[in-house]
Amino acid sequence: MEERKRNIDTVVGKYKYRGFRYGLVYETINSIFSVFGLLDGRGKTGWKMFLDLALVRAIDPASKRESQRLLESLFGINYDLTSIYRSMPRFCDFKNRVESGLMDFAKNHLCFNFSFVLYDITTLYFETFVEDELRRCGYSKDNKIGQPQILVGLIVSKEGFPLSSEVFEGSKFEGHTIIPIILNFKTEHSILSLTVVADAGMLSKSNIDALKKAGLDYIVGARLNAKSVSLDMALDIKTKLNGIDGASIRLETKDDFLVCSFSASRYKKDLHELEKQVEKAKLIVSGKRPIKNTKFVVKPMVGNGKINQTSVDKATHLLGIKGYRTNLYVPNNVIIERYSDLWQVEKAFRISKNDLAVRPVYHFNKEPIIAHILICTLALAVLKFMEIKTGKSAKYVLDHLKSITDGLLLNTATNEIESFRAESNEAVDNLLKKMYQPH
Repeated sequence: MEERKRNIDTVVGKYKYRGFRYGLVYETINSIFSVFGLLDGRGKTGWKMFLDLALVRAIDPASKRESQRLLESLFGINYDLTSIYRSMPRFCDFKNRVESGLMDFAKNHLCFNFSFVLYDITTLYFETFVEDELRRCGYSKDNKIGQPQILVGLIVSKEGFPLSSEVFEGSKFEGHTIIPIILNFKTEHSILSLTVVADAGMLSKSNIDALKKAGLDYIVGARLNAKSVSLDMALDIKTKLNGIDGASIRLETKDDFLVCSFSASRYKKDLHELEKQVEKAKLIVSGKRPIKNTKFVVKPMVGNGKINQTSVDKATHLLGIKGYRTNLYVPNNVIIERYSDLWQVEKAFRISKNDLAVRPVYHFNKEPIIAHILICTLALAVLKFMEIKTGKSAKYVLDHLKSITDGLLLNTATNEIESFRAESNEAVDNLLKKMYQPH
């Protein structure tokens, strides 16, 4: 930067270098907000501040204090830190407005028609050991045992574009989150027909019954294990699939259909894990390993336990087999393909946790916490927009946009700051062209 400063002073003697701004980045993300229909706050107090916080979160995620500094240094936008903190509770009121904008974009640009949505849940921890009604200890997906957390449920399109999010108390069982958020989503957008895709953690009879009662279809991962499948059923599934890579079958159950598929690569992975578990069970029974619960030991007691051969046989029959529960009358390959799209939700969570640094959460009260999640959801939408439109990672796009800066020069003759944008290049021009063209 000093070298650049000397060059400017040398070439243009009447100017003195006074820093730079990411003007192109700011303009581009505001254009994305405009595509979402969110640039106009419709008289909402604090709306521009909210958008600016989401914008800087997408570019360089940090605490609210650091975000305030970045907004000033990178864009010349000044907000009082106290004003930011005081405005956070108000941002919760923007949730419906934001999600309506994201929904309109998905319908108009991603051909989203409510045929199906993807749902999953994650946990976000806090740097504290003090619980309250929202921040509760529970099963942590971040391995932060003993630290309070919240659950965040996320609904995305097949491209991984966020449509809706919801915050739940940290001790809530993840399977109890899907019905409230999906039914609210259905009501909010007057949806008549919708298929929900979720993993096995969401599977329960009460959830299935609730989805059916609401007139919704579903594709949910099925747990195929020694407890949920009889030995005869496991053998029947194995026989019908016959070890053929990519083969699938459909079985009718009391409530819906069970679709099963076989994968040769999954078989190798499952076999390796089974052999490890069986060896562990043998060591426990023989007294050569500390006593711990295992599904392959009838009684985990030295000298009195024995291998549960029935469970081992069931697991052997089910090697390489994946199950799906559904009430849809569509081909098996469609069920499998739609379920496989769940990686898009997992990717969205990875972007949120890594690129957007949504965790740990430093807010303490419920409203600011919800507002923080909303800011991160909008920032996630910006990054997904960039990826979907350009076919490149959001980091790739942002790095290229950041390469075109606005130099701030003091005109010593007029004592005014003037801005000069660096010359663009073909790579940046192509990215901008892709983002602004119809999808």
